Amino acid sequence: MATVKLTNVKKIYQGKVTAVHDFNLDIADKEFVVFVGPSGCGKSTTLRMVAGLEDISEGTVEIDGVVVNDLQPRDRGVSMVFQNYALYPHLTVYENMAFPLRLQKHPRMSNDEIYERVTSAAKILGITQYLTRKPKALSGGQRQRVAIGRAMVRDSKVFLMDEPLSNLDAKLRNQMRAEIILLRKKIDTTFIYVTHDQTEAMTLGDRIVIMKDGFIMQVGTPAEVFDTPDNLFVAEFIGAPKMNTFKCELLREGDKYFVAPFGAKIEVDGEKGKLLREKDVVPGEIILGVRPEHVAIASRPGPTAIPTTILVNEMMGFEYHLHVLTEDGTELIVRVPTLNLNDEERAKLVAGEPLYITFEGKAMHFFDVESEYNLIYHEEQPVEGEEIIEDAE
Repeated sequence: MATVKLTNVKKIYQGKVTAVHDFNLDIADKEFVVFVGPSGCGKSTTLRMVAGLEDISEGTVEIDGVVVNDLQPRDRGVSMVFQNYALYPHLTVYENMAFPLRLQKHPRMSNDEIYERVTSAAKILGITQYLTRKPKALSGGQRQRVAIGRAMVRDSKVFLMDEPLSNLDAKLRNQMRAEIILLRKKIDTTFIYVTHDQTEAMTLGDRIVIMKDGFIMQVGTPAEVFDTPDNLFVAEFIGAPKMNTFKCELLREGDKYFVAPFGAKIEVDGEKGKLLREKDVVPGEIILGVRPEHVAIASRPGPTAIPTTILVNEMMGFEYHLHVLTEDGTELIVRVPTLNLNDEERAKLVAGEPLYITFEGKAMHFFDVESEYNLIYHEEQPVEGEEIIEDAE
């Protein structure tokens, strides 16, 4: 088993700056969890507290049910891969990978055992032919494989990775991301992975922990954080290009809800309309969110069509990213697949041309103007110290 449990974990630096606030998370055995968020959100600090490279100001970290707050990093049963590789330049690839095994004293390993572990890891990572080279003779991707291999050779309960792909170019990042997915299947252990790249988070993680300013904003599967964002920050952070968000009126007529963006009137039908009724959401000003891929081009003007003007057309190969401007000056982004467009339709998608857009009820997300919480999916938590009184007869 390799479970990890963080309970009320805080990190407060000497200047009384709190980098991580009341972090609570249970990580299951063999689960791949990704910490993601903008720079300075506390994700790497949290990972380093698990590794033992940062002191824990408050709370506890447990690995396999054992509190490790006071244990040295080498005694926690974790391996860590850093952003900058941290390879010894004067040692060969083989010696770099063997180094942590030579330091190990309990039990002390023989040279044959070390050789077997290093060559086995090198074979999995496809770097057997580089074992006699030194790091300066390797590419960035090859060096990162060596760093991963050095962590693999240890008998670790938890595998920690701190932005391991951020120093690589885009093509190599995509390749290494696929290799990490395959690696995860080969070394069946618990992973905690830190990144600022939401694409890495969405493709790698069983669950994603989205952080901001030291707080957890949402924990969920990639599908959950994309389809049911708990708040405006998560909605805008997950997805590229980011979600279109703007203020508009939410209306209710009998059992039906409508939104009135930029002079249009669109019914909130389907599951979203049902959830609004079940929650009995009060009509009024809200922040409406619609992802660029869920915005459609309207064939003609009408009550559900929003008139806009094209500002920029970004050609992405398989799709266009259209930056459009509404009549009140709000900029929106529309993703338009190029596959089904004919030459005449493409010719109209240029800067300065008018464009009518619309979207369906199932594509909408609704956020409170004040709290920025999702009006449908956010569950209110009891206030600290507030008693929950159950009905008693």
